[in-house]
Amino acid sequence: MTATPQSASASGDGPGAQPGTAPAPGPAAAPPTRMAGHLRLPGAVALAITIVVGSGALVSPGVAFQQTGSAALYAWLIAAAVTVPLLVVFARLGAELPNAGGVAGFVQEGFGRSWAAGVEVMLLGTFSLGIPGIALTGGYYFQQIPGLGAVPAWLAGIVLLAMAGAVVAIGGAVSSRIQLVLALLMTAGLVAAALVGLSGGAPADHLPPAELGSLATGVTALGAVFFAFTGWEMLSFTTEEYANPRRDFPRVVVISFVVVTTLYVLLAWAVQTRLEEGDPAAASAPIHAVVAAAAPGLAWVVSVLGVVIIAANLVGAVWAASRLVMSSAREGLLPKPLARLSTAKGTPPRRAVAVCVAFFAAVALCTATEVVSLADLLTVAGGNFFLLYLFAAVVYARLRTGARRYAGAAVALTLALLSLTFGAAQLVYAAVLLAAGFLLSRRAA
Repeated sequence: MTATPQSASASGDGPGAQPGTAPAPGPAAAPPTRMAGHLRLPGAVALAITIVVGSGALVSPGVAFQQTGSAALYAWLIAAAVTVPLLVVFARLGAELPNAGGVAGFVQEGFGRSWAAGVEVMLLGTFSLGIPGIALTGGYYFQQIPGLGAVPAWLAGIVLLAMAGAVVAIGGAVSSRIQLVLALLMTAGLVAAALVGLSGGAPADHLPPAELGSLATGVTALGAVFFAFTGWEMLSFTTEEYANPRRDFPRVVVISFVVVTTLYVLLAWAVQTRLEEGDPAAASAPIHAVVAAAAPGLAWVVSVLGVVIIAANLVGAVWAASRLVMSSAREGLLPKPLARLSTAKGTPPRRAVAVCVAFFAAVALCTATEVVSLADLLTVAGGNFFLLYLFAAVVYARLRTGARRYAGAAVALTLALLSLTFGAAQLVYAAVLLAAGFLLSRRAA
């Protein structure tokens, strides 16, 4: 068959070509500028659950119970109801504006680059406290495993951070499968712990009274349990990796919310079924105490489960933080090499993950010298994460029209009023970070 000029050229047999030689290589493919969309519904739901369910599930049920007794169950139901409009905002923005910058990307769409840079710096300051705090919580649970009590919590926390970084560095596709396994393990483990606590303990006798006074008492524990409902704001940093963000992100938010809320209510019910209000274990390790009261021989399993939960939580947190670092570098706020993606897979470079893990480990190490405490890390980070909901609501109101704009403004106003209850130091820290990022962006421009 006689070759056409096109096929001859393609095979290297055209005019001027040497027999047996390969065609001259064309221009190299440019590295991708956005991450590959690999996250589908099961993996994305698993990632959401492991990001949200963490130390809050392990501690908050006991703290709320100590504060309000059996009325604590109302606090969890009210917190879930309060979270719904916030998640509607996140679900819609994440579906419409998928990006690795998360809330900062939303702000950039609504208010421009300078304000987004301010949010990025605030987020970097928040992750730098919250993620080491999560790691240290895992370190304390690590110490509860028989035979490991002598291991310093800060060292165990750093090891957990390193392991989380290794999982994230493997690549998003593999990481999502690992998270799916971890999500199944932790969900099954927590449900089992709750059912063990409820079995044989007359749980119906420990429901809160159906009266207005008990409901009002439950509201007073809202602050103690709301931290357990944070985490979906971190999920927004993964939307660029969704295969179909417009369809799947809202579904992920809804499914994970139902699973997480069910877990929390079961755990809270088990705590107030098995423990006494004055039990000191309720404030430190309530789930461990619940299982120990119902099945003493299984108490050590809760310690192992706690480490698994924190490890899964850390993978999701490091995943989100590395995406923020990559996005900030892409926008010029951080060094450009941190934004360079793999040509083959379109995943963040391992150096971005390594920088995150190294910095978080350094902060965790500071707790060994008592420069900062675990309570300080979690308190400040928790307040800043709350402010992220406020920023998202403001953006939502700005980008919407009509009734949706008014609804977004109402949510934003409510969150702004609640943020005034934070301590002055908390608000100053957030404001300084926000201003620093804003000014750095203006100067660079």
